[in-house]
Amino acid sequence: MTPFIDLHTHSTCSDGLLTPPALLALAARRKLAAIALTDHDTVAGLPEALAHGTRNGVEVITGIEISSGLEGVSLHILGYGFNHEHPGLLSFIERLQQARHIRNQGIMERLQALGISITNEELARIAGDQIGRPHFARLLTLKGVSQNPQDAFSRYLKRGGPAFVEHAKPQADEAISRINEANGLAVLAHPIYSDPSLEKIPALVAQLKDYGLAGLETFYPTHSKKVCRYLQALAAEHGLLLSGGTDYHGDKHSAPPLGGNAKTIRIPLQLLHDIKTRLASNGVTLG
Repeated sequence: MTPFIDLHTHSTCSDGLLTPPALLALAARRKLAAIALTDHDTVAGLPEALAHGTRNGVEVITGIEISSGLEGVSLHILGYGFNHEHPGLLSFIERLQQARHIRNQGIMERLQALGISITNEELARIAGDQIGRPHFARLLTLKGVSQNPQDAFSRYLKRGGPAFVEHAKPQADEAISRINEANGLAVLAHPIYSDPSLEKIPALVAQLKDYGLAGLETFYPTHSKKVCRYLQALAAEHGLLLSGGTDYHGDKHSAPPLGGNAKTIRIPLQLLHDIKTRLASNGVTLG
């Protein structure tokens, strides 16, 4: 059986539904060779994930997904293979967490102004370590304010919605720099989300490479085969690595299961070998 991997996953340490141990247990049941835990703006789940990966026989790559921007375009930067205890990275993450807290307070105040009763304590019970808009959406659903989380986003939380608050994000060059300083590799996540037309992507990728970008997430559930081929060619043009993942959050209703399947997406193990080779050329050796 060909081994597969998943380099884009989330746990309860950000907006996923499974704890890191539960995520690794599922990865083992799905017979994945490796996963990267890429929680939003946090590395809190990595120690547990690394420990349980060893116990479950699944290789765990340190990861993170950092929300950032570049010239008005929203970008998500994935980091792989870095030192998750690097002081500079941890200081940067602390700043990201403070910005998230300020945003969450703003969302709460807007919902309360709309007559919706909601408290930090209620959110904490749902969110665990880190609160984000998906947790507001789940709580609004539990309270019967919305029919489901998608309805909550549509009515209140989406950009332009009555409870939307802009996220104070770092610039992409700083996000990439912080990952590189921690001896990791920076990868642009799901490029099609940044520009569905893909018209801006070549110029963005060229600029990001100048900042130190190492790869592109080419294999992604919403990337068509045509988009995937296009991104692979763009990566080859710039000498960038390929990456891929399901963006798994633990939602049983989402199309791709952890690691994907024949009907949705599969991420070949070779991508991880290539990432390891690049890390090794930088003097970093993984497991």
